[in-house]
Amino acid sequence: MKRKKIMERLVKFSEANDEWDIKFWQEAGVNMLFSAAWKMIEEYYKMKGITEKDGNKFRLQRSIQHIKRA
Repeated sequence: MKRKKIMERLVKFSEANDEWDIKFWQEAGVNMLFSAAWKMIEEYYKMKGITEKDGNKFRLQRSIQHIKRA
């Protein structure tokens, strides 16, 4: 059985920065990052009262602003 890794920190709001968050998501890996993003999509639709049963397909929005050739 794989053991879960738990990371946490407690800091004053005035001392908070992005370093811990960046480290957390880098260690979490791509699969966990995508899973968390997908869960947010599901929760968003749930708050709006929309289900996939309504004929909607949940998806990530894809957009490209600019492509520059190197």
